[in-house]
Amino acid sequence: MALGVRHLLLVEDDRTWREGVDQAAREAGFQVSSVADGTEALDWLRHRPRAQHPDLILLDLVMPGLDGWELYGRLRTDARLRHLTVMMMSSAQGTPDVPLHGVAGFLHKPPRPEALVRELAERLRELPGRQEPPRMPYSLRLPDESLYALHALPAPVRHAVRVHLLRAAELSATELPLASSWLMALHSEQPSLLVTVEGVRVVLEVDDAACALTARMVIVPSHLRHS
Repeated sequence: MALGVRHLLLVEDDRTWREGVDQAAREAGFQVSSVADGTEALDWLRHRPRAQHPDLILLDLVMPGLDGWELYGRLRTDARLRHLTVMMMSSAQGTPDVPLHGVAGFLHKPPRPEALVRELAERLRELPGRQEPPRMPYSLRLPDESLYALHALPAPVRHAVRVHLLRAAELSATELPLASSWLMALHSEQPSLLVTVEGVRVVLEVDDAACALTARMVIVPSHLRHS
């Protein structure tokens, strides 16, 4: 099996789904550890030596508290955990088209856990071997006001914006030119970036000293606002 995946860490807040995926994955030959949310996942990982870390984290994106996007960001900016590989999953339709380092792919949650495990096994067989991660990305800070604006978006758009924000944080740590159809540098006194996805615009304030990006403004087009 590609990536040498034997041990899965399942991060899923829905108990029925967690138990269903756990059982189906064990029947498919995986060793499974499971936790109920992002905070529990971080605690589980930080209290185990690297030799006991999972080969793959199967990560639900939509969870209360520390959601899947935030957990991924924490993993990527933790020198001890950034080697971990993640397979993201969500019930929202659509797959983000911007690659993220350490993300093996995105799975749409089907009606039954068994179908998810079958698709996971198929996707793993198609994946190439592990690659060394790039340098540490900038951390991504989302103030409450920005989080509220993102949470109000339709789920597919919200996922697309979050993956692009995380990709911007990875690119900020490189020497690559920050100009594309979705990412550009703004001419301002405070170094800033503009991320544009599905009409949603996010202004990221760049703090090179702290190696951090802060989402200072989220501009949502009228057709995506809740009435």
